[in-house]
Parts: sequence; structure tokens; C-alpha cells
Amino acid sequence: MATGNGKQIFLTGASGYVGSVITEIAVANGYVVHGLSRSESADERIRRFGGVPVRGDLNSHDVLSQESHKADIVIHLATSYDLSVPSYDDVFPSDKAALDTIAKPMEGTNKPLVVTSGTLIVAVDPTGDYALSVKDKGIRITAIRLAPFVYGRGGSGVKLFMNMSLQSGGVMCVDNGTNRTTVVHVDDAARLYLLVAENAKAGEIYNASSATDVTAREMSEGIAEALGLPIRSLTRAEAVARFGETLSRFLTAENRASGAKARNELGWEPKEIGILEEIKKGLYTY
Repeated sequence: MATGNGKQIFLTGASGYVGSVITEIAVANGYVVHGLSRSESADERIRRFGGVPVRGDLNSHDVLSQESHKADIVIHLATSYDLSVPSYDDVFPSDKAALDTIAKPMEGTNKPLVVTSGTLIVAVDPTGDYALSVKDKGIRITAIRLAPFVYGRGGSGVKLFMNMSLQSGGVMCVDNGTNRTTVVHVDDAARLYLLVAENAKAGEIYNASSATDVTAREMSEGIAEALGLPIRSLTRAEAVARFGETLSRFLTAENRASGAKARNELGWEPKEIGILEEIKKGLYTY
């Protein structure tokens, strides 16, 4: 990986699961990271990974504009959406306004702006007409689709499902768990963000995906073995009744998004431990 040579990155979502690892790896490679932070605890986390906290949120448009203007690279991870919000449509206006604010000072600079989507949102161009318009304004915008299961360092959905299993006394497996999903280790994903920022062409989209053939059943079996719990099979209808439509769709979706483009074009080489091996080694059971 190329060294940052003192380049300044403005990173939204810097205190989050993926953002904190991007911060750590970027700082280790010679970048200076300014991370958007909403609280004192987020400040402390950003500092712990070597970054400089900048207080604000996605509605702090003056802060977004100032930091975007100063930065050599902008990586945008943050969103106003979470599982408590009924629909992404409810937060889309504020998210788009934040992205508009970030992009405005970058017009005509050809600076890299890396935005984030997910491989569960599959379209020809998930960033749509907006990305094309930003590209036409002289911004080197690119998009990364994160795998549904970003894992590693004891975090992610794996830890969430383990906690749910401990609470219920069994590991759920919906419709026999034959659906395959896409996974990536958080460290491998973080390195891809930096590679894309430095080397990708405007308008390109890359999948952060290290494996596409892991089944839900295999993960359930690994979790059951690690926790010493039985597997409990559910139909999809039972899963919806118990967990709701959003989580049930996540658990049953067939998602196979290849990371070959990032490997071939950018030389990205996922090298971290596989998700099944990590689960079986008990790296989440603490």
C-alpha cells in the first residue's frame, strides 16, 4: 500500500466499526485523519486509533464544508439511518444534503471522494445520477459496496447474532440456511478504502468482498459450536414474526458480490482470517 505522505483525510463515521479501522491503518501508513465526531466518547475512540476528532454530525454543514475543503481525500461512511428508522426514505433528504455539502468545496479539484453502499443494494449504479453529476463537476467520486457481513476484531453482525443466540438459548437458522452470503474482514475492507481513494478512476464501483460462498447454515453451525448451543430451525414466516422483515431479509438473502474487480484493477489482496475460522476459534466469545 502506498504511504500517505502526510495527506489529510476527512472521514465521516470515523468512530464506527469500519471507520475506526480505516483511521488506524491510514495513520499507520502516513495519513493524517480528521474524523467527524458526535460525542466525547467518539472523540476518545478516534484519538485512540490515531485520528483527530472534529466535533459535528451530518447536519453540521459548516463543519462538513470546512473539513472537505481542507482535506486531500474524503471518505464518507456516515448515515443518519439505523434500524430504528422505518425507511431509508425518511433520512434520505438529510443524507443527501450532507453529501451535497461535502462535495461542493471539492468541485473542480479532482480530489477523491469515496462513498459507501452495500452489496445487498444491487443495481447497475447504486450511486445513480447523483454520482454522475458529481463526477462531471470535477470530483473523483467512487463507491464501495460493503459485504453484508463485515467481520473481525470481535465486532459486526456476528457478535450481534451470538448475543441473540445466548439470550434465546439457541442459534437460529432460517429455511435451512442454504443461502450464500458475501463477507469481508474489516481490516481488508479498510485497506480497500485507501486503495480506492488513491488509485480508482472517477465513477468506479468496487465490492469489498473476500468470499461469496459462505452459507448461513455454516455460520449458524460455527456459532453453535463456539457457544455450545443447539441450532433452532425457523421458517421465513416464523423469522418475520419473531424478528421483523428487515432482519429476516438480511438472514435469508442470497448475496454473492465478487471482489474480483478490486483485485484485478487495484491489486487488493484480502489476507485476514476467514469468517468461519474466526468464529470456530472463539474470537467472538469474550
